[in-house]
Amino acid sequence: MTIAQIAITSIGVILYRLCAKDWQKEKVLFITNVFFLFLLQPATSIRYLDFILPFLTLLLIMGVGIGLNIQSIKKDLLKVVSLIALGLLPFLLAEYLSFLQNSSLDKHINPITLGWLILGSVVAILFLFLARKQKKYLAFFIFLILLIFVFLKQPQLSTWLSRNMRFLFQQNTNTASSLDIRWFGYSYIAFRIIHVIREYQKGRFSQVSIFRFFNFCLFFPTLSAGPIAKYDDFSAQWEAVETRDVADDLFQGTVRLFVGLFKKFVVADALAMMALNTTNLNQITSAGWIGLALIAFSLQIYFDFSGYTDIAIGLGLFMGIKLPENFNKPYLKSNLTKFWDSWHITLAQWIRAYYFNPVNRALRKSKLAGSQTLILFFTQVTTMMLIGLWHGITWTFLVWGLWHGLGLFIHNRWNAVTKSMQTRVQQKPWLNSFMHGFSTLLTFIYVTLGWVWFFSPSMQTALSIFQKLIGKGF
Repeated sequence: MTIAQIAITSIGVILYRLCAKDWQKEKVLFITNVFFLFLLQPATSIRYLDFILPFLTLLLIMGVGIGLNIQSIKKDLLKVVSLIALGLLPFLLAEYLSFLQNSSLDKHINPITLGWLILGSVVAILFLFLARKQKKYLAFFIFLILLIFVFLKQPQLSTWLSRNMRFLFQQNTNTASSLDIRWFGYSYIAFRIIHVIREYQKGRFSQVSIFRFFNFCLFFPTLSAGPIAKYDDFSAQWEAVETRDVADDLFQGTVRLFVGLFKKFVVADALAMMALNTTNLNQITSAGWIGLALIAFSLQIYFDFSGYTDIAIGLGLFMGIKLPENFNKPYLKSNLTKFWDSWHITLAQWIRAYYFNPVNRALRKSKLAGSQTLILFFTQVTTMMLIGLWHGITWTFLVWGLWHGLGLFIHNRWNAVTKSMQTRVQQKPWLNSFMHGFSTLLTFIYVTLGWVWFFSPSMQTALSIFQKLIGKGF
């Protein structure tokens, strides 16, 4: 989101909080979420894709909602469609007027394409209604969500998909790129959908309101960079929103919003001018400057990401929703375990709940139960590799995850071996303070070196940076 969009949005949500009646608020939020889903979708070089992708997001949530809300979905479906139409109305009018003026099929969604989308959606929804009582209905959607994720995050598959979509829309297939398909908010929406499905399958949710489910998945402040909320927490806060102190929410939201704006648009953007990247890599001619540029990148990614989180939390407070924290001074933590308890907290909690814990429990009941160290190694390393692959299915992201997985395992084993020594150190305040500072510095260096794998487009580039950090390869 740009500063102008954030400013306009802030004014809008404050007016919404102050003026909307209790019975209207959930429906108004629904319309607003749909509006922002389309507004924030970035333009792409493939025809109609900036309209089709958010449209498919709505269809995906609808499909899951049909399986979650069996009893009341029929009577609510017409209301849901009406609210979606209201959220889309400004875009449909703008697109139609532009189409009439330009008569261009290249830039604007046209009535024929829109008609096919609507017809396809009606057929899909009818089919889903017939299939919703099948035992594997929700499991199919988890598979579909993960399959889409693989196509979006794997460059070769993304390029293949782009090439076929260009062919379908009669565009030049030779210019297809993995960057063509940018599905705004998909990752965070996917996490929320899978969370609700899994908790529903466990019996934690006996019935899910279709309106609440849409608003939870599409809560627009969180689409860009999270955090990943929990449905029961979101729903409970929504039920209690009228009991909250509006003035206090507006004050705290304003403070958090300005903190986020300062972090993102002042600190992070300033650091970006000196941070290491693939453009300035070959222009730096000494190991010292490479190291300083890498530290600048490490700080930039924190202030950028945590700044967006602060903005999201501020906007959420304006609407009476306290979103979960995502960062807690991660670079001031004295070991890698504490770092990952403080960095992108909601992602780590999600992965822990739906991968680490189930796999760990399964392995402890298997033939490997006697080897706790092997189980710990496997679960920690594969968990971090999954987090790496969530950012992109490439070798560099995989190695970044492996880097952190090995670091967590080594730290765990070091803690076990040096337990008695740490007890003696803690008994001497000056030594304890020194070791805490040294450990914090060491953790920061380890994390910062790991970012080389994160931003490098290839293994060759990453290895070249490490070579330059030790004074070679210039």
